[in-house]
Amino acid sequence: MTAQDHVAKYPIAKPDRPAFRLPVGLTSYFRSRAFGWTIVVVLLVSWQWVSTAYRMPQLPPLSDIAQTWLQQILNGPLLTAVLQTLRITAIGYLFATIMGVTIGFLMGRVQVIWGAAEPIVELLRQVPISAMLPLLILYLGIGDSFRIAIVLLAASFPILLNSYAGARSVSKTMQMTAQTFQLNWLQTQIEIGLPSALPFILVGMRQALGVTLIVAVLTGMLAGNSGIGYFILQAQQVLDVRSLFAGIFTIAAVGYFLNTIFLIAEKRLTRWRNLGLSAH
Repeated sequence: MTAQDHVAKYPIAKPDRPAFRLPVGLTSYFRSRAFGWTIVVVLLVSWQWVSTAYRMPQLPPLSDIAQTWLQQILNGPLLTAVLQTLRITAIGYLFATIMGVTIGFLMGRVQVIWGAAEPIVELLRQVPISAMLPLLILYLGIGDSFRIAIVLLAASFPILLNSYAGARSVSKTMQMTAQTFQLNWLQTQIEIGLPSALPFILVGMRQALGVTLIVAVLTGMLAGNSGIGYFILQAQQVLDVRSLFAGIFTIAAVGYFLNTIFLIAEKRLTRWRNLGLSAH
């Protein structure tokens, strides 16, 4: 079969019409956070409309929840409960960061410490926190030390494991550079090891931050003495649905705020990395 016969038998198909494309402005909108926030607003407006049209005790209108939230913040116990939870979160998170970064980084950089700590870390991180609760209550009671210990346990392992991975990620080229400049061990860790491990450490800290807030709320419910978890538990026991939703929305807002602050700090701390990438 000649080429002409082949073309005649199998004609070349015309190219398809170009796919439908949105205007540039709409494409940018659908790929941005504004699209997600629009969905949130639509859901909240739908909630307000449904709860107003069909009055249900278990689904109060958002306007009523907002009014209750304002009263609880100004004259009620909600503000105090939030501050108590944030205090427990901050203390537990601080100790978890110090412990997790120190142990994880040293495990990644010093073989002897890895050999000594790896079995203990692997054994402990397999134990669910719920299994530790009776023991911790027995030793620490149900006060702040108990709540801080739970937060510390929950937040330590994400930071530790990511710090370990970051310390192991230092390239041989960077290690050879340190040898070329005749840096001692401590200078090598400070000037090369820690900057290389920093992105991993920050990922672990961000994971731990979300876990920390959740655990701090749960410990308030378990201990039953203070915090936003205790506030929500009390509202549930007296069937105060508006206060219950006010507490839940407060946790969501606090969590979003903390995450935003962390992302801003992360961006500033890793600015050198972005500059290095853009230079290539």
